[in-house]
Amino acid sequence: MTSAAETQEHGPNQPIIGGTTRISGADAPQPPIAHLSGRRLIDLADGCATLAIPASEWFRGPKGRVDSGMLAFLADMTHFYAVVSTLPAGAVCTTAELSITFLGQPPDAEGELIASSEVVYADERNALALAFVRDDQGRPLAYSSSRYFIFPAGTYTPRRGAEASPTGVRSSLPVFRMRQWAFSPLEEHTLERLSGLEILKAQLAGDRVSPPIDRLTGIRLAHAGDGHVVFALPAHQWLRQENGTVFGGAIALLAKSATAGAVQAAAGAGTRFSALDLKVNFLRAVDADGTELRAEGKLRHRGRRLVIADTTVTHGGRTVATATGTTALTPLPRAAAALNKRSLR
Repeated sequence: MTSAAETQEHGPNQPIIGGTTRISGADAPQPPIAHLSGRRLIDLADGCATLAIPASEWFRGPKGRVDSGMLAFLADMTHFYAVVSTLPAGAVCTTAELSITFLGQPPDAEGELIASSEVVYADERNALALAFVRDDQGRPLAYSSSRYFIFPAGTYTPRRGAEASPTGVRSSLPVFRMRQWAFSPLEEHTLERLSGLEILKAQLAGDRVSPPIDRLTGIRLAHAGDGHVVFALPAHQWLRQENGTVFGGAIALLAKSATAGAVQAAAGAGTRFSALDLKVNFLRAVDADGTELRAEGKLRHRGRRLVIADTTVTHGGRTVATATGTTALTPLPRAAAALNKRSLR
């Protein structure tokens, strides 16, 4: 939850646009999550925002492409600035819900990811923003909507987070070196040979290295069973947003790992799985106190082509978010050929 006054880093009587635009300056203080993601503000107007992050190799997921959870991460960040730009001084907004539909397969780790959000409805208590996430060639990667609760000035006393990071730092993304660990993206020959649960159990046993996005953020697989997984993420200082609490996009990224993991844990050998959508409801703010966030993913519906999984995210035993994701299952060519042969008999 962030107020206009906090974001502009000036007194409450100064205009919100002038204050928010300061994050694009070379000397503008940035929260830790900005350094972790390498974000940059491209454009900001009343009710509209465009932000970009590098399609870094650090953002790669298990399949070797940019993890689709990072598209939700970027969309949430961009919605926030679009909504904040509409607030009167001293008003407060908090994300209530984030929905995202993934369009095609995630991009390769090169170039930039760009999101543009526009507030399409706002009143004294609610705001609704819509966004597209695209690659740097303009190809659409995801479509997102987000609902915010608005609190008038003086109705909420925000937490006082730690101060923004020192000025003049553009990004703290480390230089990616493949030799740092032997990460091998999931390829079709692995999916043909092993079930999704076998792949996850190999990761738990240390026989498969976790993907770069997990290494960067601190996400780890804690449990894997049939259609059931638990992922954990310490609520560490690098996840802090402008007001010092954990950034909602990082919670969405963790939730996406659990929803996708639950589906993977139920997928048989010879199956390709692709995330179609994700919806996250944020229930309460999370302090960056080092306590683990735990995301437990379970199957709600298992069909031949579509699987729906639910995730509950807790922090210190309290539920802080819930999520639902839909995943498409597709037989790999060899498995599909075998299935067709059996059906013709």
